[in-house]
Amino acid sequence: MVRSWWPFLSGDGADCDVVEVESAPPPAPGFELLGAQAQELQVALVRGFLSPQEVQHVIDMQEFSLKEIDDRDDDLVYKHEVWRMEHELKEALPHIYQRLMDHSRALDAELWQQIEIGDRFFPEIEYIVYDVSSLGEAGKIEPHRDNQSQVTVVVLLSQRKEFQGGVNHFEPGYEGGASRQAKLNSGDAVFFFGDQCEHWITPVTAGRRTILQMELSRGWHRSFLECCC
Repeated sequence: MVRSWWPFLSGDGADCDVVEVESAPPPAPGFELLGAQAQELQVALVRGFLSPQEVQHVIDMQEFSLKEIDDRDDDLVYKHEVWRMEHELKEALPHIYQRLMDHSRALDAELWQQIEIGDRFFPEIEYIVYDVSSLGEAGKIEPHRDNQSQVTVVVLLSQRKEFQGGVNHFEPGYEGGASRQAKLNSGDAVFFFGDQCEHWITPVTAGRRTILQMELSRGWHRSFLECCC
């Protein structure tokens, strides 16, 4: 179980969301394993993480006044549009927000075993769109890791027929092996140790690919809060 709150902070930390692990993890959901020799490179594929109705509810959240952001590392090559939505998701669809937390906690206990009771995290939840028509070119993001993300989650919202390309890839699980891929359908999700496992997508060459993404970050906010709370 995790407890969630919005801290009363000033400055850059004022709008961060915080969760604290308070109890043992829930049972792990059913998942397909993209295995790896190194524990930190294992990837879990959860089919049907969101129902079709829940997918539509998330898509409808674009009606909220979501904040468009541009906070990617200057060295990262990408072509997509991004809106932050952790507070809006928690308010409008709390069951989906909590499912993200519960599955992340459960799958960490099953695969990576890094989260301990008392740990604090800062979920960064984003609505990301790769729209070839809007971008005027292919949507893409190059191989990268998500700094300080204990668990990264990618949920496909679009139907597969709505775009071409955009397949999730992860670094090889074994020396000399090929990259591993997860072909998601709408509502499917992948969970992985974002800080350790390099990942990317193949270029979105046509159509519009939309995802919900969460980085359960240990972040700079952690040390700030430990000093101030």
